[in-house]
Amino acid sequence: MFSTSSSSTSTPLDPTWQPLISIILPVYNGEDSILAAVRSVLAQTYQNFQLIAVNDGSSDGTKALLDTITDPRVKVVHQENQGVLVTRDNAFRHAEGEYIGFIDADDIWLPTKLEAELAVIQRHGQPACLVYSWYYAVDEANRLFNLSPKFTDAGNVFETILNNESVMLPSTTLMHRQVYEHIGGFEKIDANCEVEDRPFFILACKDFPAFPTEQRLVVYRQSMDGRCRSLLKHFDRATRSEELLVASVRHVLTDAQADKLGKMQTKFLFYRFLMYNFVKEARILYEKVDPQLLTDKKGLLAKLSMQTGINVLYVARRVVQTCFRYALSGWWTQKSSFLQDYYQPLSPQNTMKDPSHAGV
Repeated sequence: MFSTSSSSTSTPLDPTWQPLISIILPVYNGEDSILAAVRSVLAQTYQNFQLIAVNDGSSDGTKALLDTITDPRVKVVHQENQGVLVTRDNAFRHAEGEYIGFIDADDIWLPTKLEAELAVIQRHGQPACLVYSWYYAVDEANRLFNLSPKFTDAGNVFETILNNESVMLPSTTLMHRQVYEHIGGFEKIDANCEVEDRPFFILACKDFPAFPTEQRLVVYRQSMDGRCRSLLKHFDRATRSEELLVASVRHVLTDAQADKLGKMQTKFLFYRFLMYNFVKEARILYEKVDPQLLTDKKGLLAKLSMQTGINVLYVARRVVQTCFRYALSGWWTQKSSFLQDYYQPLSPQNTMKDPSHAGV
């Protein structure tokens, strides 16, 4: 199929050089994190890749930082603001690799991510596929607050994708370019979807197999305050996410699948508002949630919150997160020490070189 070795007779400076992987990095106002994301890519143990960083009309110092990068494998593109979905597709037009990866500007890859993903593709012998990894969820200060579920579904994962939000994220996946081209990219997806990339992966997994690395290879950063503000500011849009999501993928679903996807999306959104303690907004969604989807522990706590007016789901979440952080704080401090190298400011002594640290 291909060699997973980084050694090659040609280099990025050689006109015959052909990267196996093209990595798409869209960024908008990411001056605080963009260099860390780029450094984590350049530090990969597998090195035959190109990185396409597209500055989507940033108004901060992002452009100046990207223009300091001199690694020949990195292509920097500047454009007027068009949104993340269009930006990913614009980056794809520059992609030369057989495989396509994604990294968001505030995420970090562990050094063995690409190597592990290529090994999975080799092992299964199905080049036209997706590979996905697990992740660590951190806040703006890189404090661990959650671990992604350990999904191990392999092959046909379509039903799993329909029923779960957190199986795949852009930064946690690698796919054959045929998958991307078959879907037609991100531009056909309604940008008003509450989770814009979810329709993309539903469409991808409808026609292509997916395989897990069964490793945590990504540090996924979430701005909790920013997400809270966005949910409240765009409440009407968020509450339409059910119909927008279903509309984006309706052509590949049966009637039963479309109905279930809409109900699951409403439930996920209801939980999200409750867990951010937006009780008034959650109550509006509660009237739309199928009661049969609220029979597990989380669902029962949510129902109790609505019935008593006391947000017990929010309280339970805060207690669990506090205990989680306390129990794992020492472990995470030690395991995530390599992140400090990625977030060092740019200086003559600290360029875009590989920090040469082992991963988590």
